[in-house]
Amino acid sequence: MRSGQFPISNPYLPGNPALLAAGLLATSSALAIDGPLSPEQSLQYLKTEPGLKVELVAAEPMVVDPVAVAWDEKGRMFVVEDRGYPTGPGKGKPPVGQVVMLEDTDGDGQYDKRTVYADGLTFPNGVMPWKGGIYVTCAPYLYYFKDTKGDGKADVKEIVFKGFQDLSTTQLRVSHPTLNIDNWIYLTSGLTAAKVTSPAHPDRPPVFLNRVDGRFRPGTDEIEETAGTAQFGQTFDRFGRKFICSNRNHIQHVVMDLRYLKRNQNLSFSQQVEDLADHEASCRVYPLSANITTAAWHTGFITSACGVTIYEGTALPEEYLGNSFTCEPAGNLVHRDVLSPNGVTFVARRAYPTNEFLASPDNWFRPVNLANGPDGALCVCDMYRKTIEHPDYLPEATRKVTDFESGKGMGRIYRIVADKSPKSKVQSPKSKTQGRKIDLAGMSAKELVAEFDNPNIWWRMTAQRLLLERHDVYQALPYLKALCAHGKTPEARVHALRTLDGLKVCSGTQGQAALTDEEIERALADPHPAVREHGLSAGREFFERYFAGASRLAAHVLTLADDPDPRVRFQCALSLGALHDDTIIPPLVKIAAHNLDDKWTRAAVLSAIGQIEDEQRFLQELLALSAPAARPAGEPNPGLPEMMEELARILAAASPGEKLAAFLNEILASRDAADLAWQMAALGGFGEGLRLRGPAAKARPAPLLLYADKPPELRVRLEDLLKSAAGMAVDAKQPINSRLAAVGLLSQAEAATAENALETLIEPQQPSEIQTAAIRALGQLSNPHAGEAFVKRERWNAYTPAVRDAALSVLMPNTNFLQSLFTAIEKGDVPAWTVNADRRSQLMKHKDEAIKNRATTLFKNMTPGDRMKVYEESK
Repeated sequence: MRSGQFPISNPYLPGNPALLAAGLLATSSALAIDGPLSPEQSLQYLKTEPGLKVELVAAEPMVVDPVAVAWDEKGRMFVVEDRGYPTGPGKGKPPVGQVVMLEDTDGDGQYDKRTVYADGLTFPNGVMPWKGGIYVTCAPYLYYFKDTKGDGKADVKEIVFKGFQDLSTTQLRVSHPTLNIDNWIYLTSGLTAAKVTSPAHPDRPPVFLNRVDGRFRPGTDEIEETAGTAQFGQTFDRFGRKFICSNRNHIQHVVMDLRYLKRNQNLSFSQQVEDLADHEASCRVYPLSANITTAAWHTGFITSACGVTIYEGTALPEEYLGNSFTCEPAGNLVHRDVLSPNGVTFVARRAYPTNEFLASPDNWFRPVNLANGPDGALCVCDMYRKTIEHPDYLPEATRKVTDFESGKGMGRIYRIVADKSPKSKVQSPKSKTQGRKIDLAGMSAKELVAEFDNPNIWWRMTAQRLLLERHDVYQALPYLKALCAHGKTPEARVHALRTLDGLKVCSGTQGQAALTDEEIERALADPHPAVREHGLSAGREFFERYFAGASRLAAHVLTLADDPDPRVRFQCALSLGALHDDTIIPPLVKIAAHNLDDKWTRAAVLSAIGQIEDEQRFLQELLALSAPAARPAGEPNPGLPEMMEELARILAAASPGEKLAAFLNEILASRDAADLAWQMAALGGFGEGLRLRGPAAKARPAPLLLYADKPPELRVRLEDLLKSAAGMAVDAKQPINSRLAAVGLLSQAEAATAENALETLIEPQQPSEIQTAAIRALGQLSNPHAGEAFVKRERWNAYTPAVRDAALSVLMPNTNFLQSLFTAIEKGDVPAWTVNADRRSQLMKHKDEAIKNRATTLFKNMTPGDRMKVYEESK
């Protein structure tokens, strides 16, 4: 059974001129279908792109409420059924969530046998095979289930980890256990915090995941925090790059891991992910349904993004490889973006201007998750519900009339393939035999290693998983080493390299290291940049061992500072930061000079400089290569002000006091007008860094002047620059980055010098970036009454949400400023609802009794669930 396709001129699409002329965000109600429909009927209404088809794989009663799928090495599909969503079976009733195992016993592509593998679960939401069993996420636990009797029902139930939060709503929980190419199993946070412990290791201290994702090593159960804050969606591309989503951000790339950000404690850069969509994070979508959502003002936009997946299979045309797909159940559709390299990260562009990859006019079609299947198809989990909202997110009146039950007991799983593909018969894309039975469990080490050349990521990752599980180093070693040297594809060479890297760890022994410097050296010289990148990230312990000597390995690392690929240079900077040696200064300077306009490269370099002793040398060499006055006339160098601001902040915060005047001298040495922008930025950062040196420095106004007394001309030069900054900040003809640098410098000035200029910059006619920077700068001056400027009625009501948030961030920590805010609320100048629920809660729990009481009086009658009132007041 298959669905239809849409041509670009399909009249059901909201891009049709007649529908657009009618002012509709979605198709008219006449085109909408209010289910429930049978699986066969619903399939007929699914519309996908030209040249593709949708096939039904399983439906109720074979599968119910599917939210995640995974296949083991025998091709059996494990389906997580979140039957209790959204609020459970009811008080006093046992939990109803379960994991079922589906099998295709006759090889016709349809699953015809269902076995309940594990049941009695509250809200299970993720599954991953491991060692003949499965990991299952079901907060507060990560479980391991295994069938040791061969009847298809798990008789082993272990709690691997506990402590994941289960107090939030049932859709904000740990999920998506996924093995990545680096041999770690990654977990999404569900936007919640966790205090994780392992019952098998009671001697280990708890690991805190503070609203960040986690990862653990199978075999050792070592768990740690990792970058990203995913809601319900996590995926990895062919080279192990991590992508996530949240309900309003449908595609994000996790660029920089926390361990790099944290190694330089004075680095203020904290961003971990990049929003990739060039059509905005919360993007416009084009449903075929008369999408009736409780958040009606969001209709036609992403509101429930989940299940993001990078397609790396073989059953779709080549143009789909590496594309991202994201479910939008509120809109009854799946959205597709084409990813293109953009420096060290990517940009995501719509595949079609007004068409979605998969959509239906059936309002009950609720795609919630996707997967790359062993047959090369893109698999779609459809909960098939009338309502997909959680009650906690609805206004009380809406909650009372919303049907959360209809559709329980239903569910479908689809596969999407090229139109001319034969009907699914699970096979290896390498095989010439249709209907090849999956049985990787019976493969030898040699055969598993050979699968690393398979174009389907499922086969590659399953082969790697099995090699890690067996940890038979001596059987696999010769084949892995040979593939590292002679693999036909970069994917094969990376898998071989990373499997060698993981074998010892997963064995739990201190035996022979499978990975040696020979493989690292070869990877660093590989013609493909992704292999060089993995050579750098896998070779950390080798660099620490060999870098001090004149080894060829050290020489390779140094040459990669000039690599033509920006991602390789980025990883080179991250890897160099593991070395405590000033010989890393020249390559770090080169990497910075290559990509000063890239915030990620700047952050990578700055994260590494905490490991060097001669910071002044780094500053001098960077300026020698990068300062405008040192470059050919007229040659721009964007990013230098931002780099110098952050570098100066780090130097001022961390360097010995006797070095500070020398750093200021370096910054102020040039009198070339071309250097003015970066000098202002550097001085602003330097002043911020001084405030980090302790309470006394933080309390002192204009701390820059404290270190600019000797020689006298240094102070004169600094005061001249402060005056110039006041003029540049208010000059609308100056570039925005130069104005922002000037504003930052004014935050370090005496209040008399800076206050008037800064206050003029928080007017609504100023760009929002300037307003935000000016608010923050005013907050750092010594005037206790500055808060009054922020809360004037005409200003407050004209603030954009971002500017208002910046104002609240400055007001909240300052008791004087808070009094100004409270007074403005009492006078009606500031509407109470503009202080969001989290901040209202903080203020009503404030340690200062007077503030707590005043806040309680102002906010006690506002309830977090009164969402509709807030919306109406904000229109």
